[in-house]
Formats: sequence, structure tokens, C-alpha cells
Amino acid sequence: MKNRNHKLTLLFVLLVIVIGACQKEINLPGIANDPILYMPQAPRGNPFNLVEVISREPGQLDTVYYRPYSAYLEGKAPAAQDIQVEFMIDHKKLDSLNALEEAAGRAPYELLPAGSYTEGSMKATIKKNERISDIPQFGINPKLLKEEGKYLIPISIKNASPNVAVKSALKTAYYQVSLTVPDFVSGTYMASGVRNGDGYGTDPTKVKKTITKVGNHIYEVNLIANLGPWCCSNQFRLKVNPADNTVIVSGHLEDVGNLLTNREGTTSTFDPLTNTFVLFYNYSYYGYGAQMTETLKKL
Repeated sequence: MKNRNHKLTLLFVLLVIVIGACQKEINLPGIANDPILYMPQAPRGNPFNLVEVISREPGQLDTVYYRPYSAYLEGKAPAAQDIQVEFMIDHKKLDSLNALEEAAGRAPYELLPAGSYTEGSMKATIKKNERISDIPQFGINPKLLKEEGKYLIPISIKNASPNVAVKSALKTAYYQVSLTVPDFVSGTYMASGVRNGDGYGTDPTKVKKTITKVGNHIYEVNLIANLGPWCCSNQFRLKVNPADNTVIVSGHLEDVGNLLTNREGTTSTFDPLTNTFVLFYNYSYYGYGAQMTETLKKL
């Protein structure tokens, strides 16, 4: 009987220990028990959210690209009441990243130019008994972007009401924006114009030419004036300034000493609506020189 009572006592003590352990709060590794906010779009592995936008053909309306941002409430329980979260474009984060880029000898990131994006409301609400906020979006219009631009938008949680702690490592989402410009220029062109000089007097020209994109706003033309491929090993390049569609002509005729240059007092241009180049340039060929005026219109 004594033995039996002793066993029952031990069993009771064990039950008390087990029940006590069950009632104790358990701290789960990596998960906050107290409420804490973070952005689900913040980096985990890949540092940036990549946003690829495409420019439309001249004369067409550009597509606006939208991307989300939001807040999430981590902790042992969902929101006890509505939580208002405010976001911001974080210039300090951009400055910090650029200090690292410049130290590594790389070009800095830049914000999208004014007028090329809309921030959205920069506010969101986590409703009572919820964890995820509603999801505002910012919009990007590619029209004012440059193909060579290195763009970054850092969006951070600014504050919350009522006050809730923010997980510092995950308070900012980074959106890296890159522009792809479809090649509307390359193709076959009809070139017509007038050549003056080079010992032949005034010479009207009309010939088909091929233009090929070789870089950002840089194009290669296969023929100089109306000199066929039988003549020389040419380099004839056109660099278009996208800001005003003026064109710089460069290259050489057979030898790098036989230069193509822009004609002084003139401005070469490109019309993206009609894919038409109007060019004024000089070229030399072992002591002979010529002035070329020509219009290249895409077929």
C-alpha cells in the first residue's frame, strides 16, 4: 500500500510538471513572439526586386508598370487592432548603397527621374485579426528612362500607429529598374543626297543602305555616301542623342586616318516617328575630301 501511494505521488508530480510546461510560452527560434513589422518584399538572398520595363515605339503610349509593397505583422498573435503603416522613399538607404558602389569603382544608382513614377499612397493598414496589410503599388512609366540608366527605388517602413517595433533587417524593399528599348531603327534604308568635292564635282546619290544597332543609341551604316563595299573597308557610325534626336557622325574610310566628321555649322538629326536620318558629314580619302548631304529613310 505504501509502495502504491508513493507511485501515485510521483505520477501526480510528473503531471504537474508536464501541465506547467504546456502552459509556459515557447520561444520559437527565428520567429518573434512580440509583435514586429517587416516588408515581405525586403531582401532574402537576392538583394533587389528586379523590374524590367520596355519602351514603346515612338508615337505609341508607354505601358505603366506597377509593383507592390506591403507590411507584415510577425508575432504570436495577429493584430489586436487596426495598425496604420506609413512608407517612404528612403534616400538614406540609396546614399548608403552608393557609398559602397563608389568604393568598389562602380557607377552609383539613381532614383527614377521626376515624372517617370508614381509612389502610390505610401500607406497601408493591417486590419484587426490580420497579419498582412493591404497592398499599395507604385507605377513606372518608361518614357523618361534611359537605356543605360542604373535605377533603384528603396521603399522603407517609416512608422506605424499604434507604435509597433520594426525589424531593421527587413524594413526596406529595393526595386532595381532596367529599361529595354526595342530596336525600331535597324533595317534597310533608302539613302538619297548630294556629294560635293572629291574631284568629281556635284554628284547626286541614291542607294539602299543597311543600318544595324551596335550599342545604346549607336548604329552602324554599311556604306559611306554611295561608295560600295568594293571600295573600302568602312566604319560609318551614327550616335543619336535621345534627349533631342541630334546625331553625331563618326568613322573612317578604309584607313583610320581617312575620317568621317560632322560638317561644321550643320546639325544632323533623326526623326523617330518616321525613322528618317538627315545627315551632314565630311569624309576624306588619302588627300581627297568630300561633303555629303543625305537623307536615309527606312523602307
